[in-house]
Amino acid sequence: MMQNGGPGMMGNMGGMMDMMARIHGNMMGGGMMGAGMGGGMMQMFDADGDGTTTPDEMRTQLQTKLTEYDSDGDGSLSIAEFEALHSAMIREMMVDRFQHLDADGDGAVTPVEMAAPADRTERMQNMRSNMTDAPARPGNGQGMGDGSMMQGN
Repeated sequence: MMQNGGPGMMGNMGGMMDMMARIHGNMMGGGMMGAGMGGGMMQMFDADGDGTTTPDEMRTQLQTKLTEYDSDGDGSLSIAEFEALHSAMIREMMVDRFQHLDADGDGAVTPVEMAAPADRTERMQNMRSNMTDAPARPGNGQGMGDGSMMQGN
């Protein structure tokens, strides 16, 4: 692998993140366990915590990760070193997801806590269904009353 941003690991860090995001997108950022949890891999690189990960933040954080996991100090990650990095990143997200599900913070996810994302999804679907099924009624929209203000006196 080349160093100094050439082709190879450092020259394709954006590609690495894209690949990792695709691999774990449904598992970590969406789907049953991710619904309503926010965050994800990009949030891990938001150094200033402003909710946006800039390319510079990502470069800096990725370089830091490369240096941290380059155990032989050759400036590149072998497959074993990359596996350690990848496992650590996934573990951070897994711990975040666990803590989110463990609503009472007791270190255990109960069946009720495990079902909470599905329960929230069901409530949202019911609310949407009720909103679309509800008949339009005069005086029940946009704070316009019964429309009498719009009629001439």
